[in-house]
Amino acid sequence: MKELKFDLKLREVPVQITDAQGRTASYTLRELNGRGRDEYLNEMGTRMKFSSQGKTQGLSDYRDLQSGLLSLCLYDENNELVKKKVLQEYPAGVLSDLFEAAQELSALDKGIEEIAEKKESQVKS
Repeated sequence: MKELKFDLKLREVPVQITDAQGRTASYTLRELNGRGRDEYLNEMGTRMKFSSQGKTQGLSDYRDLQSGLLSLCLYDENNELVKKKVLQEYPAGVLSDLFEAAQELSALDKGIEEIAEKKESQVKS
């Protein structure tokens, strides 16, 4: 097997957001650490719906879906996490784009697939 090498520095992406008054602020979208990833995936696992055959059918609740993830990884100019309450006031398109970037940055698509597979196998057995 080939040697594995890792860098433990969390990856970051700079973000510029201009408010309705034309003021631009700098933010940082930061990769989740293990604890943050687990917290998010556990929350997602509780929202998944399954058919009687154990197939994933989507989510049962979309509330705070995007703002919940972003509140774990979007930092303001003071290096403080942006609160869900603030994020929920952002335009839907902005939230969707940030959410997609956050998922990719923290490899969350892989984690959600794992949850679905485990739940499907539990329902079948």
